Amino acid sequence: MQESLSWWKQFQHDLVDPQHVESLLVGVGVDLIRVIVLYIIARIVIRLALKLTRRLLRLHSRMDKRRLDTLDSLFGNIIRYTVFFLFIVESLAVFHLNIATLLAGAGVVGLAVGFGAQGLIKDLITGLFILFEDQYGVGDTVQINGFTGTVMSIGVRLTRVQAWTGEIEIIPNGQIATVTNYSRTNSLAVIEVGIAYGANLGQAMKIIEDVLARLKREEADIVGDVSMSGVQELRESDVLIRATAVCAPTKQAGIQRKAQQRIKEAFDEAGIEIPFAHRTVVLKGDVSALNGGNHHAG
Repeated sequence: MQESLSWWKQFQHDLVDPQHVESLLVGVGVDLIRVIVLYIIARIVIRLALKLTRRLLRLHSRMDKRRLDTLDSLFGNIIRYTVFFLFIVESLAVFHLNIATLLAGAGVVGLAVGFGAQGLIKDLITGLFILFEDQYGVGDTVQINGFTGTVMSIGVRLTRVQAWTGEIEIIPNGQIATVTNYSRTNSLAVIEVGIAYGANLGQAMKIIEDVLARLKREEADIVGDVSMSGVQELRESDVLIRATAVCAPTKQAGIQRKAQQRIKEAFDEAGIEIPFAHRTVVLKGDVSALNGGNHHAG
């Protein structure tokens, strides 16, 4: 603190003495150049450290790509935080400001530890647990605290998840309460189609089986059994038939859409009706009076 005050007093003295203005400006210019050089060095160090880290991670050929991307994101985050922190400390030193002395003199250290550091430490510890327990990784489709999307990055403090519509949710690791990972196990495509009560049930089920069998031969995303569950429900206007297909993780929605389209086309060719809701309107009162009133108005 004493060094900072003495520097400030010297700065005030130089301002009132015109003879020192030129040397003062030269000194400030030199300091700025030093800061710029430090920034360039910091950027170079970050780039080299990231390349070295990625190369070292790639040496572990047993890791899958998802795990490698996760570690790459985490270590890259740590490297950037560390290098830029050192850059700030060194930049302040160039201007003869000791950051530790300033923070201690202002009492900010105690406040930071009491308030901000608690959340930071919680985020850090939670992030380490996420990493070591492999709860999710970069590229996984997850639901975190009710938000569903693809994990874009995992950092020391934050996890970034992007929804399929493009929004990115930035979640502090310490605030993650619930996680559902959709990318770890195979998914199940559930195909449900309603047919009219007067339609041939056996024929409809055979068509669905044939469509799904052809789809399995064509689609690599169907990785397991395709099965006909049968009649799922007898509803007001139709008979609901259900079939299932075991798909690769997160691929069930695309398979469902393709299956429903092809079943609809096959039903049209076979003349099997997929019923839609009908509505009957009943008019109460003297219809002739209404007609007469309309005629009179005309």
